Amino acid sequence: MRDVSALSPLAPKGVAQPGYDYLVGRGVPAQRLDELIPRFDLRFDEQERRVVFPVREGGRELGYTARSIDARQRNRWLSYPVEGGHKTTIYDADRVQHGGNTLFVVEGPFDALMVTAAIAPENDSVATAFFGSLPTEAQLALVVAAVPFYRMVYMMLDANVWGRCRRLAREVAELAGVPNVGAINIGFENRDPGATRFEELQRLVAFASASWAPEIHWMWERRLVVGGTKGA
Repeated sequence: MRDVSALSPLAPKGVAQPGYDYLVGRGVPAQRLDELIPRFDLRFDEQERRVVFPVREGGRELGYTARSIDARQRNRWLSYPVEGGHKTTIYDADRVQHGGNTLFVVEGPFDALMVTAAIAPENDSVATAFFGSLPTEAQLALVVAAVPFYRMVYMMLDANVWGRCRRLAREVAELAGVPNVGAINIGFENRDPGATRFEELQRLVAFASASWAPEIHWMWERRLVVGGTKGA
């Protein structure tokens, strides 16, 4: 693992192309990816063959977390400079503080990238990540502080931790002292936001960005959205 300044920016050509192609292959539209590369400063480690997500807060460089593009790699994620070193903050923390329509809180930066890509240009919703499903007190404090700046805040963790997702929503609402915090059950057929088919993720994001529901069970709500009787 190397310092982020030594890593190539993600690009459709050159040494960083494998990382770019990986994200496009996972469902991120190329045009949308081109727009998000400079925003998130996405990079590629050609030696480790990993897409790199720099982690920053308040102008401080906290290192990065990197996802392998090789399916056979046992350690899908590695962190630099130390494993678990980003649990003092949340992904894209500075943008989160600016507020917006809906804040989506997911597990990993790849999930946050996919959700951000799925947000329509006219929708100023934001996605952030805990770097896992078990947030620290410091991470919870950052989300709680951001709640007043959003119409709704939704916990949207992986499908296999729905109970934890629900409890987190209630905990954040209680700590913030407001009711505009909810939870999204994306459904086991989707597994996690990053694995959800992009067109469906767009529908989910649009629906949630117009919802006041304390809980969204997407496996049920999607039937109404796709059927054209409800949704954004």
